[in-house]
Amino acid sequence: MKSSLLYDCKSELTECPIWHAAWNSFLWVDIEGGYLYRYNLEDKRVTSWDFPHRLTLVVETSSDKLLLALDAKLALFDPITESLEWLVDLYPGNTSLRCNDGACDPQGRLWVGTMSLQMTQGVAALFRLDKDLVPKEMVSNVTISNGLSWSLDGKIMYYIDSPTQKVQAFHFDSQTGNIRFKKDVILVPEKFGTPDGMCMDENGMLWIGHYGGSGIFCWNPETGKLVDKIEVPAPHVTSCAFGGPQGNQLLITTARENMSDEKLEEYPLSGSVFIAEMPVTGAPVFSCNI
Repeated sequence: MKSSLLYDCKSELTECPIWHAAWNSFLWVDIEGGYLYRYNLEDKRVTSWDFPHRLTLVVETSSDKLLLALDAKLALFDPITESLEWLVDLYPGNTSLRCNDGACDPQGRLWVGTMSLQMTQGVAALFRLDKDLVPKEMVSNVTISNGLSWSLDGKIMYYIDSPTQKVQAFHFDSQTGNIRFKKDVILVPEKFGTPDGMCMDENGMLWIGHYGGSGIFCWNPETGKLVDKIEVPAPHVTSCAFGGPQGNQLLITTARENMSDEKLEEYPLSGSVFIAEMPVTGAPVFSCNI
């Protein structure tokens, strides 16, 4: 399959694509630039907001506000008034770590992972936040916390710590939000790049952005086998999300960081966002109840 250019933003590091049905829009972030983008599919209008922080995560909430991860802090953002309501700091007094990817489980709890600014191995974590907003460390010894997804029956949580080259499966207790490691379900060969952000389709397949792999790779978490690939004209593919009125469009984010002038000349659209028309629709994605 092929992808096509949706918006030529050439950001340093686009990430965290989501579909906002009420707005008929895709949203994504530019982490290093601190930008939040909204692309309206109906009129193709692009709106952006900028923040004096690294912006790593945007999540829809049950209200009209968006939940954002800014550096190592979480906040509610009102796009109408452009005001921020700060909620919690994951690392008070520690500026060496920041948030990275995250998602909400089927019960609306927020899961957010972290990473070291120096890429220090094993110092980060995956946190869960319930309505009390107290961060609970659920996975430790993490280096670059990335993709999260839940199985269609809600009993398994899939998780990526990128440098491990793995997708891990955890037993998930929907009542308590507790997890228990089950097994490694996907081992990504280094020739395919590094697994980054991911989403799930209606059939339970995982679609994963491969940083350095020039594509979105579809994996079967039951068999660990590669099923398909979407070609992207950028080597550093970071994440993807299903959306659109029918749920069968895939938004794809990319990066241009760590690329030489020669590579940027070869892949000039790196850092932009792309879209692919899909033969399947996406699995349900959940909003935050914080």
